[in-house]
Amino acid sequence: MKKITFLLSLLLASAGVTASAQDAFKASSAPSNGSWASDTKWYKMSLREKYLSAYDADVNGNVRATATEAPTGAGAYWCIVADGENGYKLYNRAAGPNKVLGLSQTTTSDDFDGTRANFYAATTASSATEVGTTFDISLMKDQTVIYKVKLKDSQNLYWNQRAGYLGYWNNGGAATDNGSKVKFYAVDEATVEADDNTNADAYKTALSEKITTAQSFVADDKVGYYSQSAITAAQTVLNNSSSKAGDYYFAALDLQPNMPKAGVLYCIKSANTSFTEAKAIYHEGTTTKWGKYDVTNAAQYWFFTPWGRGYKLQTVDTKTYFNSSRSMSKTAGFVEIAWYAPNVVNIRVQAASTLHAEGHSGGSGVSGNIIDYQETGFGKEAGPSSWTIVEATLDEAKQMRVSGTPEVYEGGLLVGGFDAQNAEAFHQNMASSTTMEEVLNKINSELPVAGRALDVNKYYRLVCVSPKTGNKDADNKASDPTYTTLTRGTNNVVTAPFSKGNVDQIWKFEKTDGGYYLKNMNGNGYLNNVRAGDARAKLVETPSDKFEIKEGSISTQKALHVVGEHDKQCLFAENHPNEPAKGDPYAVCGWYDVNSRPDYSNGAWAWKLVEADDIEVALNPVESKSYATAYLPFGVSAVSGAKAYTAAEPANGQTVMTETANFAKETGVLLVSDEAAAKAVLTIGDAEGAANSSALKGTLLAKDINGAQTKYLVFGKNNANETEVGFFEPSTAVTSIPANRAFFADAEGSAIALNFGNVTAVNNVVAGNANVNAPIFDLTGRRVVKAVKGGLYIQNGKKYIVK
Repeated sequence: MKKITFLLSLLLASAGVTASAQDAFKASSAPSNGSWASDTKWYKMSLREKYLSAYDADVNGNVRATATEAPTGAGAYWCIVADGENGYKLYNRAAGPNKVLGLSQTTTSDDFDGTRANFYAATTASSATEVGTTFDISLMKDQTVIYKVKLKDSQNLYWNQRAGYLGYWNNGGAATDNGSKVKFYAVDEATVEADDNTNADAYKTALSEKITTAQSFVADDKVGYYSQSAITAAQTVLNNSSSKAGDYYFAALDLQPNMPKAGVLYCIKSANTSFTEAKAIYHEGTTTKWGKYDVTNAAQYWFFTPWGRGYKLQTVDTKTYFNSSRSMSKTAGFVEIAWYAPNVVNIRVQAASTLHAEGHSGGSGVSGNIIDYQETGFGKEAGPSSWTIVEATLDEAKQMRVSGTPEVYEGGLLVGGFDAQNAEAFHQNMASSTTMEEVLNKINSELPVAGRALDVNKYYRLVCVSPKTGNKDADNKASDPTYTTLTRGTNNVVTAPFSKGNVDQIWKFEKTDGGYYLKNMNGNGYLNNVRAGDARAKLVETPSDKFEIKEGSISTQKALHVVGEHDKQCLFAENHPNEPAKGDPYAVCGWYDVNSRPDYSNGAWAWKLVEADDIEVALNPVESKSYATAYLPFGVSAVSGAKAYTAAEPANGQTVMTETANFAKETGVLLVSDEAAAKAVLTIGDAEGAANSSALKGTLLAKDINGAQTKYLVFGKNNANETEVGFFEPSTAVTSIPANRAFFADAEGSAIALNFGNVTAVNNVVAGNANVNAPIFDLTGRRVVKAVKGGLYIQNGKKYIVK
């Protein structure tokens, strides 16, 4: 028994592990002048019962957490250094006294984290958004030697085993989770020193072979090639007689081909030798694609932004990022690259398999989607999973054009689209560039971004993505589905067929704390009561429902949620006529299925936000001309298809009309076309010096005048001579004035002639069945035997002008 006990003690001593198996750690002093402190204490370390070693890492040196057996070699040993009141830093024996363990803060969520642990210069500042190098280490609840480790000053960024790596789990539950349990195993100094050169010969051979490869592939300024300075640094370590295993190991890791740089324009071309023409990665909307290499396509150009030991991969035209292998998003996914061979890389996003050209089997290949796929391993995949990262030349970049076409709806630009005119101007400006610096400046400042932002100073129409179905034609047969638009209805807010002539369909987003109020310009009220069930959305004077805009998988399609009511209230267009008892047909309400959350780019809860740049006003032909009045809730900066006139206060039965190129909101105007035109187009917008005074009054909503017809003069034709127009007292059959029309109120007389520099007359204007043979008087009251042309007279108590 004594012999067995002695042998067990000898084995424990040779392993350098205490008999207690795990220990409470003690902090060491910080290294100085490139040497370990005299009081340095060494530990092996485990996370979720998986041992951590600098030597157990992927091709980029990211530390794994998968080893079930205690590791050997210098990479297995850690010391913990107290950083004053700022927490702790962790050093590794193999990485040396000038490097510390750091975790890159990339994507953190409850479900998955793409964080990676690697080694950084000891002077690297700890950051909650980039690389964290300083940590809080504290005992787990009710434990004496089991710890939890959290990024210093973070709320919930705890160490955790994530997809086989040491990473963060952004969840308070990590504080007690088995996957976050950290244990330390004390090792004596003599054992650590004896293990410094374990595997030294193997690491030295690997370094030598890598140097040989690099020497045949040298170019200081090209991605994927080796710089001479990097080769020289590795050769120095190889030749140094005092180098140890860790030195060789890290020198080989550091001897990487030239990596992509920030602020440089790149294309990602396929290295698949089966393709008979050059192929490249690009995007189509939010979908990642591969296809023919085309220097004019802006969607094939990329920026690599360093992020920890990885990258954010951003396209230049939409300023969106690779978020997964298959999709682009405003949120960046963690992108890693590994060299399969000099100048050839594997690329992966969020630790998935490598980016792969789907549908490549046809030999030369045509195009297809990018997917994640892996057969051998990251850094070992060839063929359609291999790529070259190529810096764009000046001549190539100058040919760049915005990809696709502007997304419009009935002539209106969409939020999420881009302006075609700006796109063409960008192309012309790029062609005139003389340096790459100019090119980059124009890309960053002039390139029209597909993803056109919402502007609170503009007006919008909201078109439902899901069409109305069940439509019937005049013969009661099924007809084509129609796309409908959010509209102020009679009783509630509804959807109605898109119409540029319907001012009730124009809205404005008003920014408020935490979201937007949605204001209807014609109703001058706010969208409210967006609730599920029998509720019907309506307009109110004082808003309470504020909305947040949710991005759809298609950039131009959005969902609008009521802030604070996410689980049940999403602006929803019912896909059937509402019951008559509830008011207007095609009601709008709120909807959200907790068990089947909506795709924000589809269905009756998704909308296209269309910039309302103009409206159309139908004109009424009279002889060779056309006319209409207008009274609008916004300014008009230009008029086409007609001329706009304001009116002076009437005098002597006529009003002087003054032409204006633009006019302010709620200004009554008369639109006149010299042709029998169908419509006038009014550009929405405020113009400096716009007319804001007119004797013409108006109404934004339909105005009830039943029983009060004598108080109003509305535009129309002369009953006695239908070739003449003016403003007349409406008959008793006219009980309302339509919305957005102008009129005279409380004007003297029953008719007003229009003076455009010469009087366009109302001739012998009489009311009802008045006697046309009644005596005629001048304005002094004297009877006139014969009226003279151009004179103003009174007959039957009414004024008129002789034409």
